[in-house]
Amino acid sequence: MENLDRDERAAYRITGDTDNVSTRVIRGIEEIVGKDEERRTWLYDCIDPDALDAIFSQKHSGATRDEGKVVFTARKCEVVVHGTGEIHIYAPKNHVPNE
Repeated sequence: MENLDRDERAAYRITGDTDNVSTRVIRGIEEIVGKDEERRTWLYDCIDPDALDAIFSQKHSGATRDEGKVVFTARKCEVVVHGTGEIHIYAPKNHVPNE
């Protein structure tokens, strides 16, 4: 995770790896705001994780999907998923980063 800054809010860039998009979003948000042990399926409250993964999966030809983006809010974080696989997560306003 790389720390960015936007509108005086902490922001983080999550680069591509072997995990699918929804897993990287979950890990990134939990790293910023902490785990919710009581509600482990919180991502379903704002977006369908399977649909999110499908949007950014390879085309039938095997080509990558480099165009477009999806923006949504989860656990008070703004999430921007780019077609390139890069994910930006903006911490909630007035959030104090974990030390």
